[in-house]
Amino acid sequence: MAPTYGNTFVIIQKIYYPSLCAIGIPANLLTVYTIRYRKCGMSKVARLYLLSLAIADSMCLFWGGLIDLSLGWLDPNPFWNSSPWCGLITVLEYGSVFSSIWIVIVFTFERYLVLRSTQVRQHCSQTKVTIRIILSVILVSHLIALPAYWINSSEFRNSTVDNETLLVPICDYNDSFYSTAVVWFHTFVSGGIPYILLIFFNCLIAQQLYAASRLFTQEQLKSINGVTTRKLMKKSILILFTISFAFVLLSLPRFVTYCILRTAYNTPEHDRNDYHQLINLFADIGIMLQWLNSAINFLLYCAVSEQFRTEFFLVLTCRCRTAKTQVFHTPLKVYSVQGASTDASSMLFVQRH
Repeated sequence: MAPTYGNTFVIIQKIYYPSLCAIGIPANLLTVYTIRYRKCGMSKVARLYLLSLAIADSMCLFWGGLIDLSLGWLDPNPFWNSSPWCGLITVLEYGSVFSSIWIVIVFTFERYLVLRSTQVRQHCSQTKVTIRIILSVILVSHLIALPAYWINSSEFRNSTVDNETLLVPICDYNDSFYSTAVVWFHTFVSGGIPYILLIFFNCLIAQQLYAASRLFTQEQLKSINGVTTRKLMKKSILILFTISFAFVLLSLPRFVTYCILRTAYNTPEHDRNDYHQLINLFADIGIMLQWLNSAINFLLYCAVSEQFRTEFFLVLTCRCRTAKTQVFHTPLKVYSVQGASTDASSMLFVQRH
């Protein structure tokens, strides 16, 4: 690959990350407003999980996409290169990423338990319980991210700016056993383990929905407002798989390329900024896709929910729903394998990531 290609790719990244943050952060904030103040056909529990997910994704884009990547390129000597900001920014970035991912996993697990047991559904439907679970996930995520404070260190080095040599702080990765162990641990916490859990629980949910659809009687079919069990099954599985596997699809390239970098190319001589080596190019593309995942959830919600799509665009255009366009939806009843009915609006969304 010619050197100009490497320079072109750097320019693409300098444009890509600020643009992603400029679109993704406002979109996530609009999602928060839409879910919180508009009727999107979701239960309180689902709204709480999706609200927390949108906020976590906004923090991901702020700390990672805006502070670490975008402003890092625009300002050659940012203040966060000095101590203690060097380590603190890393912890906040990792913590927000872990929070986003594990909120999705906990939400997916909760949806599975709701389908399995009516008693669990009654317990999980309590707002206080859901808030405690979400806050616990965020707290634990940041505690797990805390060891990342010491994987980078701030050192003063000579830097030439406008033909003048200055001594400036540089936040650089510590090439040590501790740093390698922490990064590998965080890689599996944010990649390998979530992939397995999401695929596993979504398969169980799909199996539960299929089994539940086979238990409907003619009277129960009438009670769900003319929707056939086959359509119900297909729609539910589409919602579950579309959102959950978007995360796997966009995050997997980053996980794979990082594992390759930390094994086959884990030497001090390897220059991570050398785009002559295709592994560096693919690794940075993987990072771009991973951050894209934090900015497109609103599009996935629009794709799978007509109510959210309508309300989101009404908010986007600063309009309110008129009486003529008011739509009333009869709550959809879904029956678990045990035959107990549950409100389908409470399982409208099961997130990607």
